[in-house]
Amino acid sequence: MSVFELRTQLVWMTAVCLISSATLFAQSAPTAATGAASDDNMRALEQRIDKLAESLAAAQRQVDEDLRAMRSMQADLNDLRKALAEGNRESPAPTNAGDASQLQQAVAQIRDEQEVLASEVREHEQTKLESASKLPVRFHGMVLFNTFVNEGVVDQIDLPTTALYRAPGQSHGSVGAGLRQTLLSFEGTGPSLWAGHLSADASLDFFGGVTAGQLGSPVGIARLRTAGITLEWPADTVRLGYDGPLISPLSPDSLASVAQPALAWSGNLWTWAPQLRWDHRFALSENHQAGFEFGMYDASYTAVNAIEAGRSVSPGEAARQPGFETRFSYRSSNPKQPLQVGASAYYDRKNYGSGQILDTWAGAADWALPITSHAQWTGEFYRGRGIGSLGGGAYRDEYTYTDTQTGEQEIGGLDSIGGWTQLKLKFTQTMQLNAVAGQDTGYADELRESVPANYNPLDYYARNRSFMVNFIYHPWLSFVLSPEFRRISSWPITGKEQTANVYTLSAGYEF
Repeated sequence: MSVFELRTQLVWMTAVCLISSATLFAQSAPTAATGAASDDNMRALEQRIDKLAESLAAAQRQVDEDLRAMRSMQADLNDLRKALAEGNRESPAPTNAGDASQLQQAVAQIRDEQEVLASEVREHEQTKLESASKLPVRFHGMVLFNTFVNEGVVDQIDLPTTALYRAPGQSHGSVGAGLRQTLLSFEGTGPSLWAGHLSADASLDFFGGVTAGQLGSPVGIARLRTAGITLEWPADTVRLGYDGPLISPLSPDSLASVAQPALAWSGNLWTWAPQLRWDHRFALSENHQAGFEFGMYDASYTAVNAIEAGRSVSPGEAARQPGFETRFSYRSSNPKQPLQVGASAYYDRKNYGSGQILDTWAGAADWALPITSHAQWTGEFYRGRGIGSLGGGAYRDEYTYTDTQTGEQEIGGLDSIGGWTQLKLKFTQTMQLNAVAGQDTGYADELRESVPANYNPLDYYARNRSFMVNFIYHPWLSFVLSPEFRRISSWPITGKEQTANVYTLSAGYEF
């Protein structure tokens, strides 16, 4: 409020007080003949006038103090402007293009930081969601629009993972768009429990299938992506959730592949499943720590691409024991040079009936290493047997073969090997370039023993390879654009390599 406005209000207050006093006096005058009652009214009126005068004097003193403070702040601001102007005149101009470029980058970085700070301020000013428990709840998500051009035949046009055989006489490409990868997420923080911090989260997309009317375009069915309840202490975390494998904590960056992590079935173990995890952290120094993680995993994946009314028992669940996963890690929390490396192992058992029991396992490594302040190298590698339930092994857990001694059909765990690697170049806070390559390989000599006369080619591909380049740009804090190119190469058990080129342009609005 300005000084002028404050003074105006004081004048109006004084006028109102005088009018109310006159009114009170006028109302009291006819009763003056009554004697003592009139004296009491006069004394009350005088006391009220004295109090109003004191309030008016205090308000005037406050106005004078505010005016002095404003004048002092204006003088300080003028001095600061003068000092900055003199400093600019004294500082030498950039002597070459390199100095000018560095200055431009510094200004751009300051602007990015100001935008992030302004966003955080706006977030605090927002009205929060109200929950039935009255505990804090946060809702966020991203409306994601993907348009794509596929050169070649793929398994699914809006999120390809495999290149299929190009039949003569059929279209060898497709063009389309969709919003099925739109994300919705909820996070809730609860009270303390056993001296730990309790929270929960859930995320949804619309990739659970497609539905449409007779005259409408297909739209996505809502699907649970991940969810969990977490209890966290300073050095320990326990989580009951629906998440990806513990032995695969990283994923490549991509906006074209969100409904399932980028390079799924091309070297990235990803299958979301119910599991229980425990994470314990050891502080080695101020910025360095080691970690140990242990989990029990429900290997329920059965490679079924359909909507079922009831849930059938998978071979992993029929074994009546969970899968077990563990990971050892080392991490540096230095904000300028973050570093993370890990080594993992997995084991479960599958029951196919008729006495066919299969032990499956995997070993894995992951890393996120800084190269420079603007470049990072990340990746994962695995070797396993029967790990189709984790998202590897050429879509298969097992293969069938004929026992040479008994002549009977037996089931064996499909051996597989794979991984992915990514080079990330972060030019500024708003621009990022990623180059990624990955491959998943199931041992073809094992698969050839079990190829039937008529088979689904998706189930019997021996090797999948993907190469991907994308550019992620945030012109504004809440809006993101990303063009991407991906080349998929797939090798069936018999026949030649099949390829497909995928061009995608993604636009997302985050809220």
